[in-house]
Amino acid sequence: MAPVTPESQHATNDPEAHRQPLASELTVETSVTSLSLEEVDDDLAPDGGYGWVIVACILGINIVTYGINTSYGVYIAYYLEHNYFDGATYMTYAFVGGLSVGMAWFCAPGINFLVKTFGLRIPLFAGLVCISLGQCLSGLTQHLAMFVVWQGLVFGMGDKKTSLPPQQLLPQWFDKRLSLAQGISTTGSGIGGLIFANTTRATLATMGVKNTLIMNGCISAVVLVPCLALLKGRTTVNARVEPLQVKWLVHGTFFWVWTWGFFAAMAYFIALYSLAPYATDGIGLTQTQGAALQSILAGGQIIGRPLIGLALDKGGRFNMTILANIVAGLTCIGIWMPARSFAALVPYAMLQGVVGGTVFSVVVPVTTSAVGVLDMGSAFAIFGLCVVPATTFGQAIAVSLINFSKNTLLRSGGDVYQISIGLCGGFFWVSALLLFFGKVALQGNMKLLQKA
Repeated sequence: MAPVTPESQHATNDPEAHRQPLASELTVETSVTSLSLEEVDDDLAPDGGYGWVIVACILGINIVTYGINTSYGVYIAYYLEHNYFDGATYMTYAFVGGLSVGMAWFCAPGINFLVKTFGLRIPLFAGLVCISLGQCLSGLTQHLAMFVVWQGLVFGMGDKKTSLPPQQLLPQWFDKRLSLAQGISTTGSGIGGLIFANTTRATLATMGVKNTLIMNGCISAVVLVPCLALLKGRTTVNARVEPLQVKWLVHGTFFWVWTWGFFAAMAYFIALYSLAPYATDGIGLTQTQGAALQSILAGGQIIGRPLIGLALDKGGRFNMTILANIVAGLTCIGIWMPARSFAALVPYAMLQGVVGGTVFSVVVPVTTSAVGVLDMGSAFAIFGLCVVPATTFGQAIAVSLINFSKNTLLRSGGDVYQISIGLCGGFFWVSALLLFFGKVALQGNMKLLQKA
């Protein structure tokens, strides 16, 4: 029999001690930063059921958003070879690609505001319109300035209006399988990259830029309409989607998460957009071979995204993400840097596809671990804002280094790309170190193998 203490005696006499908390108190007032979902509500995350429909919808969304972005390197190679826009340089096209991705993440706080004000549907379908129109009008324009507007701004805004809100639904449906669900859904970027890298190259050669962009814009609309219509959240979860909470910038754990994201995103887009130009412009491969390497990288994403997600669930979200970033850096320095042939670039493209874009396939579960499921949406908006400079200017920085090597150091061939490749690998390693500090902050010690 337990001893009677003053505290227990007081609890016995206090009628409030016997009152069960209301469900609203559990979902609104309880902080889940250090609690699992089951401790908040036993039925909060079914880890399946309609959740798999949500996963399938997000997979389809990623096919036509991230997938088309992944294939932009094929467009760059074509624009450069045919001098498509007068006065445009490699730097110009790299900036447009970076602007498209950067604008997408810049919209994250605004998207949260729209979701909070109008609900889920209106921002999603507004994004659909921007994605389709952005591509179609990019094909119709004959002026570089308007190409920057339609491809860089309009398509970029639509990209995240349709892909960001659904990502925030996954923690409402999954807990123990969250990383696996996220990995499967982000496989869409690899599937889309594999499809569009090949179809875009073929249609560019046979139908030209105008028809290729219009066709891709129409395909985007056809895929997105049913995917967006089937999305829904769980009404039992009172998740917060505040547009702009700057407190997350200095949050003890999340500070390391967004700084990790900054460097990992910069490294990823340098690797993604530089592969095809390195193959064709750097070491003299054909456009077909450059597109094939882009396809292999996308194939690596298809294999790697679900495997990385499964690994996160088994080995720890922080642990396996750190390992993936270390390996990504090794592929840049150990394989890409000395590669001077198609055969040498094939293993690099495959491995980079598996581990290089880990930041975007694991950011949801990592953020959820850092701040809790109720605040994930608000913190995720800040994450998006923080990676804007990285996604916008990462490739432009790499191109500046390429031009410096060519014009100042008078290098030629593959040697022109060596500094930017080294920078890419270094950024991957810096990101791994920063996330390790986040792991230490979360678990309160420096045990390497502990699952944070």
